[in-house]
Amino acid sequence: MAGRKPGIQLDGLLSAVESLEGQPQAIRRASRAAINDQGRDSKRELAQRIAGDGISRAKAGGQIDLKRASNKDPVAVLAPTSRRIPFRYWKTTTRTTDSTGTRASVWIRKGGQLMRVWGFVNPRSKRRKVLARYRKAGQDRVREAAGHSIKLHFQAAADDRYRAAVGESLSDKFIKRYNEQLKK
Repeated sequence: MAGRKPGIQLDGLLSAVESLEGQPQAIRRASRAAINDQGRDSKRELAQRIAGDGISRAKAGGQIDLKRASNKDPVAVLAPTSRRIPFRYWKTTTRTTDSTGTRASVWIRKGGQLMRVWGFVNPRSKRRKVLARYRKAGQDRVREAAGHSIKLHFQAAADDRYRAAVGESLSDKFIKRYNEQLKK
């Protein structure tokens, strides 16, 4: 499972597409357009859901790649990137973790619940940057933390209920596109 990437494959109509392979180009065009429309709409909706965790919708949407359906591969794939978004773009919460009051753990929201992330904050500091400790050449060092990716937020937002709703919406879009192609 190490190489598994979280993602959603929008292939709710894959069996229908396979059965329609011998059909006219108009049907293949309608199915491809419906899959791509659903992929775009799903990306927008997932970005909106992730934005509820404390990041802008634009930042969240920029971290989700959309591979569009083509003639050879009639499947659209949504996959979050593993790039880190700096903590200055996240809404964070801190909790003091030691008795001296110089270390506070950093928490962000994931699906409405608090989740602890890598790093710490000095609560007595004015700037309150999220810092991380590391060891180099036998010495402990402190630097600004790299940030947090949206992979876990993507998995929480794309649950089974959401995937079922995507499948229903995809079939509706296909029927609409198919009827448009028949009118031409």
